[in-house]
Amino acid sequence: MFDEVERDVGLIVLPDWGAVVPVSSLGWTVVDPEGEEVEPVRRFLLDFVARGNRIRSVRSYAYDLLRWWRWLVAIDVPWNQATLAEVRDLVLWLQQVKKPIAAHRTLSAATAGQINPITRKQHLGDQYSPAMIQHSNAVLRSFYDYWIERGDGPLINPVQLDRRNKRPHSHHNPLDPFRAEGKIRYNPKIPKRKPRAIPDDCWAELFGSMGSNRDRAMVAVGRGSDQQRCASRRTAGGVRRGSRLGRSTSSSRSERHRRRAVATGEP
Repeated sequence: MFDEVERDVGLIVLPDWGAVVPVSSLGWTVVDPEGEEVEPVRRFLLDFVARGNRIRSVRSYAYDLLRWWRWLVAIDVPWNQATLAEVRDLVLWLQQVKKPIAAHRTLSAATAGQINPITRKQHLGDQYSPAMIQHSNAVLRSFYDYWIERGDGPLINPVQLDRRNKRPHSHHNPLDPFRAEGKIRYNPKIPKRKPRAIPDDCWAELFGSMGSNRDRAMVAVGRGSDQQRCASRRTAGGVRRGSRLGRSTSSSRSERHRRRAVATGEP
């Protein structure tokens, strides 16, 4: 499963190998330094397009595969001989290095990775995000699934699933087809996002800048509906609706029948 090569991923620099270019048949594809299409990528993307995926998704997949090809060139491993070790080292490398765009930032360098004080939205940072690494792993896994199914790729998909403490297909129905189970082994965890909200002083400034009561009313109604949706998820006592405590205190069956009778006028 693993090779015996131990790499210092911090010293690896990806070469400026190949490019993603637009083509009429696929939308986008990967070419080598001589301008020739990379045949394994071209055939995979052709199947990807035939399955009804959007051109924008083709472009995203092409860039992930270009990065993978540059990685394989840097470590001198053929694409059809890649193992779990190469995928692991790529994930470690992505977690350490900065994006190429970081060297070309000018005005946006001061706000890279920072949170907008008004909208609470985070600007794109210079590091590769966990979501981007997960997307890269998913692209590589689907790429090798395609070639393994054709019998032309490696014997085992180098992007493997993590099935620790779980036997695969333990409760599989023999009448149903087998499906992939588990998450990708080297997927980093994505931190939970905090809900975004405009500060109260910014709301006051926004209301003060409006020139008519009609505009203020429209904004107030929109903000009130958002707050009502958030508040409706909890009961007056702070118990989330749907919980056992909430059902036992305020949503008993007899209470619901009584309210329905009062609303309909039934005895």
